[in-house]
Amino acid sequence: IRYTNNMMFSRQQPDHHIKTLSFLFQIAHLFYPITESSPAVFASPTAYEEFKDKVIALINKDNGYAVSKEDPLSTLVYPVVKLSLESAEQLSSSSHNHSSSATPPSSTSPSMLLNYANTRALKTPTSAGLIPHAAGALSSYFSLRRCSVTAVVITTILAGLLSPHIAFGTDAALRDSGVLTDVKNHPAGTGASAASMGGQWDVIGHSGVSAMHAIMRPFTESVLFLERVQASTYARERGTSENGNKGTAFAWSTEFSTEDGQWRSLDVKSNMFCSAGGYLPDGTVVSVAGGQPSDEMQQGYDGIRLFTPCNGTQCDWKQDFKVHLQEKRWYPTVEALANGDLFILGGSNHAASINNDHINVPNFELFPPFPGPQKTIDFPFLVETLPNNLYPIVHLLPDKNLFILASTKAVILSTSTWKIIKRLPDIPGPPRNYPLTAGSVLLPLLPENHFVPEVLVCGGATDFSTHAKGVSSCGRIAPLSDNPVWEMENMPFGRMMPDMAHLADGSIAILNGADTGTAGFDRASNPVLHPVQYLPQEKRGNRFRVWNPSMIARMYHSVAFMLPDGSLLVAGSNPNGKPVEYGDGPFPTEYRVERFSPPYLFPRSTASPASQGVVEALAVAQGEIVGWPNKIHYGETFELHLHWYNTYPGQIQVALVQPGFITHSTHMSQRYVGLEIVKRGHKMTGSVDMTDEDGKTQITEAGLVHVKAPATNGLAPPSHYMIAVLLDGVPVVEAKWTQLSP
Repeated sequence: IRYTNNMMFSRQQPDHHIKTLSFLFQIAHLFYPITESSPAVFASPTAYEEFKDKVIALINKDNGYAVSKEDPLSTLVYPVVKLSLESAEQLSSSSHNHSSSATPPSSTSPSMLLNYANTRALKTPTSAGLIPHAAGALSSYFSLRRCSVTAVVITTILAGLLSPHIAFGTDAALRDSGVLTDVKNHPAGTGASAASMGGQWDVIGHSGVSAMHAIMRPFTESVLFLERVQASTYARERGTSENGNKGTAFAWSTEFSTEDGQWRSLDVKSNMFCSAGGYLPDGTVVSVAGGQPSDEMQQGYDGIRLFTPCNGTQCDWKQDFKVHLQEKRWYPTVEALANGDLFILGGSNHAASINNDHINVPNFELFPPFPGPQKTIDFPFLVETLPNNLYPIVHLLPDKNLFILASTKAVILSTSTWKIIKRLPDIPGPPRNYPLTAGSVLLPLLPENHFVPEVLVCGGATDFSTHAKGVSSCGRIAPLSDNPVWEMENMPFGRMMPDMAHLADGSIAILNGADTGTAGFDRASNPVLHPVQYLPQEKRGNRFRVWNPSMIARMYHSVAFMLPDGSLLVAGSNPNGKPVEYGDGPFPTEYRVERFSPPYLFPRSTASPASQGVVEALAVAQGEIVGWPNKIHYGETFELHLHWYNTYPGQIQVALVQPGFITHSTHMSQRYVGLEIVKRGHKMTGSVDMTDEDGKTQITEAGLVHVKAPATNGLAPPSHYMIAVLLDGVPVVEAKWTQLSP
């Protein structure tokens, strides 16, 4: 079911799917022959025959196939590929009234079969633990309502037939069949208990373009994806590209909705290949720098592209070619300063596999530009650190200065004098920047730790070679301490090109990337599919937890970041010089978008005591934010109104979180700032009813929380943030956007 779920949004060739799914069906036949007498799926031989007729008709229609009724059902896998986006309206209208009957329906309509199979998937114990989250996978289909009826029926049949018999340990067999390239195997457990231990993966949509860069639109559920200029096979020019309607020209940016999995094309005027970006204080999204010109697009090396806040679906990228960077830059880094300006550092003036002194750009500039005649400031540190210094690591510290790491060297740059004011020890191990790409994060700034900043750098490659090994070491340093030193420890896996994203509880998710090679086109192999959680508050040696793996390799040009509901959006992967179809190479151009729900979204099993082991793998939130300010100011105390679903929460945790601009394992301006709770409502015992007689939420004193905003712009630059709230360690249904300003 995991493979079929992912396949719904893939571009893989039919022959590959037929081969792989036939293999899966053969496994199923070993345990549970799929015939007209299969009581778990078909009510009668007649129901089986009628269902098969419908499937055959769909297969043969407009596809040039000639499948007959004599063919076994194990060959009927074509619709999963051929019809993945057909019958959308039929599924939309038929999936609202799900049957809860334990008896299979006698009707053979796809919706009835779907309802029964879904009920069975929810209520059947999964004793051996095959990919334990059939319910979650199927629920994504219902929310998207874009999938083929037949494809979903076949998926649910697979869920029902395979889940009692095949454990996650079949990775080796799947790898031999070509489904998996590599998995570091850790048993996942079963059902909701597995989700509570290792999280849950769901494919939620299609990105339209390969998600090389990503940034959220504040006050929306939307994500902006950008890629390079290439012959994309999905997104087309604005106004002609609504998920399949082809226009005459390609688009290289989309707006993706995390609510329904849909995307719309956006119009960019210059090549944003390997660019950088961030937010201005008013919420304007900025994309700067980029790549070479092409027949379809102007060069983007010095480009400045703006996406201003607006309502509706007419928002788009704007570019005034008279306004541009002072230098041409490829692989620069952007970081928001304490005053909200964007600091733009380094890069090269031409595309290259590795930096050198002929193309190096060893200076920085601001957007908006520096006042006065001098628009760039030389930074010899980027000469010292050649050649492994593209996408340098930059983090704004609470004292308003900048931590910068390039290669193995680290410094603190004053943002008042623009001079290096402190040199830090070299990080042990190999260089940590492109192409030996590591990941980094400014750890949560917490009031209980007096907002002392610490930087964590993890992973990378041992050397510039396709045979290099992924680095497992992480270095942690407190750069403002009197005697800063790197505290080293090892991740469970070696990993290059990791994404390191804040989670709502203040832990760090480390995911994506590979175990062999380096960043760049066609240079890496052996994807690392397991996410790892890093717990900053734990003692060294006890900080890492391994979570359940994805089935999608996320190689070069992948992204990951936290969504308002506390889950992670994971997308991208295109380590190819041109778009590669499935079956034409080991790591094709990837368009599937996943949601990873960490274990904190599964605080307990929903199984009843009378049905041990019978679980529903559904995330359970503890409450929601029902009142919050759209704008907050430094140092002020503001009110949150919370509504909880069960008992009065013993612990409430509030933070401002900004995912930042994400590309090439660099999370620019990503930030997590814990907030002090000044006062909360009085404790109420027992179950608390916070709804009136009409079922509407009441604002009660018990749900009122007084929270103090960050005191200075060094802690959090003026920008837009998500207000993340945890009740007894569980995120509320959705974090709420707010604007932090002076």
